[in-house]
Amino acid sequence: MHARLMGVETEYAVSGISLEYFEFNPEDFVYRIIDLTASRHRALPDMGEGIFLENSSRLYVDYGLHPELSTPECDDPRDLVRYILAGEQILASAVDQTGREKGIEPMIFKCNIDYSGTNSTWGCHESHLHRMATMELSRQIIPHLVSRLIYTGAGGFNSLAPGVEFTISPRTPHLTAVTSENSTSYRGIFHTKDESLSREGYHRLHLLCGESLCSETAMFLKAGTTALIVAMAEAGLRPGEAVGIEYPLDALRAFSSDTGCAKTVMTTDGKYLTALEIQCHYLDLAEKHAGESFMPAWAEDVCREWRRVLNHLLDDPLSMDTTLDWAIKLSLYKNHARSRGVDWDRLQYWNYPLRKLNRALEEKLHYNRQFTVEFLLGSDSPVRDEVNLLTPFLQSHELSWDELNSILALRQELFEIDTRFSQLGGKGIFSELDRAGVLTHHVEGIDHIDEAMSDPPPRHRARVRGQAIKRLSGDNSRYKCDWSGIWDFDIERYLDLSDPFETRERWTAMPK
Repeated sequence: MHARLMGVETEYAVSGISLEYFEFNPEDFVYRIIDLTASRHRALPDMGEGIFLENSSRLYVDYGLHPELSTPECDDPRDLVRYILAGEQILASAVDQTGREKGIEPMIFKCNIDYSGTNSTWGCHESHLHRMATMELSRQIIPHLVSRLIYTGAGGFNSLAPGVEFTISPRTPHLTAVTSENSTSYRGIFHTKDESLSREGYHRLHLLCGESLCSETAMFLKAGTTALIVAMAEAGLRPGEAVGIEYPLDALRAFSSDTGCAKTVMTTDGKYLTALEIQCHYLDLAEKHAGESFMPAWAEDVCREWRRVLNHLLDDPLSMDTTLDWAIKLSLYKNHARSRGVDWDRLQYWNYPLRKLNRALEEKLHYNRQFTVEFLLGSDSPVRDEVNLLTPFLQSHELSWDELNSILALRQELFEIDTRFSQLGGKGIFSELDRAGVLTHHVEGIDHIDEAMSDPPPRHRARVRGQAIKRLSGDNSRYKCDWSGIWDFDIERYLDLSDPFETRERWTAMPK
């Protein structure tokens, strides 16, 4: 069986509430997290201002002053989820200690969207090692990336919209291209960046269309299914050929807005398929070839869970409201709206007038002006004509402008629930639900999280790197580490890890 290496880079958001006379300084806070983690765990500095930890993962501060943690290279999706969770325990502990030191009530979130008006989105990037032409791989995998969100979507709201627009994948509104080489703007479904971090002959599929997740089932399937499709494409099976999508970006938006998983999109050969049908096509092919030598040893395990989840989604997508992130969240949102006396379906009718008013305000150069009944209906309202034109629409759905302030207050409450859902350190809503035993998201074999905080994966260069870090840590002025090697500047030698499947330490003369 063929090993498939994969990894995940997750960007986290941090914040803090100042206590007494202390002030929250984001830069000081984030860099203290790095320093504190380095003092608690055996580590080596990287080539920038981050560190490689003894479990072979990397922690650093990324653009925008947020901590980012990259898992070690794993050859099993269970291990990948294990190291995501281990890294989050490491981070949460460091954040908590940093908060105590600085008189701050700290918070760290595994969220995907900033609802404060900055239009920011935090990334969760995936990496898959492969050895095929990048653009050929894009043709085979884009239909999968577009349709997999029915089980990998984080759930949330369109942060670029003025209403309460639930979306299965809140990252979707921030993707503006089918393929792109950029990661901070003009983001694509398929990222063409090909920095292999390995010797010649290897490529790294670097995906930035996915999202941070809490459900083990969703994380396991996101990694496992994508790796199987890369394996089939690399073997020449052309798994995406029969389900090529004519307009992938439009399809992504259609699938993301459809909690019933029933919308169809046009394929390149004129057929119309749902996201479920596209996923079933990929799964059928994976099941057929699961025992082939080019597939990993865990292929049948992933296919079994893949089939189980798709069958539930075929029967009733909302039946996954204890398993998949987006369905769990949607159930929470509906219950919260109901507790405020607002019917969820009725709430959705407000999206149309709010979009129209927002567009009218922008045309009149009133950007980011907060909607209130007083502003919209006042004598100086710049959009009074639009209000009058929209009033019959409200009346036809038994709505009233008098409700607007309470609707907007509910909107903010829902945004806060979405943000607090994935808070780390056991304080998030997801963690509370999990402790209460009401969720069914766990995957058998994802265990020993505490051990993964200090031990590297059992195989390949991640194992070699982690073992070397354990032995060499403590003299940080002498060594530097990156994905493909460790530099010893005292005697000018180099631990060559350019082979991603390396099994032992091979020190050579330091490259020029």
